[in-house]
Amino acid sequence: MINKTYQPFILLSLLLLIAIPAQATPEIVWKKQADYIAISTLSGANNNNHPKDISVETIARLLSHVQVKNSTYNPSDSIWDDSDEVLVRVFTDREIDLLGHKLNQAFKQVKSNEVITFSVSDFRSAYIGRKRLSISGTVFIKDNHLNLLIGAMHADLLAEKLRTGITGTYGRLKNDLSNGEIQGETAHEWQLVSFSGAELVNNRTDWLSVDMQREYPYAVIKQNKERADEKYLTEAQQAQSSDALEARIIKLEQERAGKTNAPIAGESVIEGRLRKLQALYDTGALPETVYLEKVRSIMADL
Repeated sequence: MINKTYQPFILLSLLLLIAIPAQATPEIVWKKQADYIAISTLSGANNNNHPKDISVETIARLLSHVQVKNSTYNPSDSIWDDSDEVLVRVFTDREIDLLGHKLNQAFKQVKSNEVITFSVSDFRSAYIGRKRLSISGTVFIKDNHLNLLIGAMHADLLAEKLRTGITGTYGRLKNDLSNGEIQGETAHEWQLVSFSGAELVNNRTDWLSVDMQREYPYAVIKQNKERADEKYLTEAQQAQSSDALEARIIKLEQERAGKTNAPIAGESVIEGRLRKLQALYDTGALPETVYLEKVRSIMADL
């Protein structure tokens, strides 16, 4: 039998437990090692415009414009480079492709009182080799605006875990990166950058609101030999890119005609065409995808 002296304290404890809302367990949409896409609740995120069917292309083109400054990652990093103001695209083409497909699926099932949380990573070049960096955050749609709230930016997840003495592969690492908080901005040095159609929410540097009623072309990376994922280019971008590339190939072929591309005795027409393509590919003038496509085209004539 409970002593009457303790009854008020026990009753108060029970009332407090009842008053505390139960934290819903996130629903995992996709997971691979330390990366994931999940549906969960976030305090302050209510009455969202979910579910919604948004095309993969729309999501990809929109995300390609998101940039950050003062990130710990700089594609031109070197021991002597301390320029913090350089703008870096937040997501790589590979991360954009992944998020485009997975967010497309998640938006179709997320409820109005839920949000989509994520963590994605990819290898990025550094002055010493390459390193895998992670980005985590929250996405939800409200009033025809896609809200992107970043919790961790270009975090070296593996290095952080190793420093705490936890070893193992990414498959064993626990991803405890923040997904951001609507109630308040946490301390960080990096800053998201607004762009045409996207504004920082409440002057916060970790939260962008992007107008989904606008059309965005795919932002192409032109530095560090990184290539855009051409399937997300608009038709105008694709035509411009294709025409320019074709003109360059023709010009190079004309310049090399009679020199290194001079016919070799006993060489067939097919062999000559393949050799010219190989020469262009070896010099870097011809992208691998175009090179393979033209090789297949020539081989089809056999």
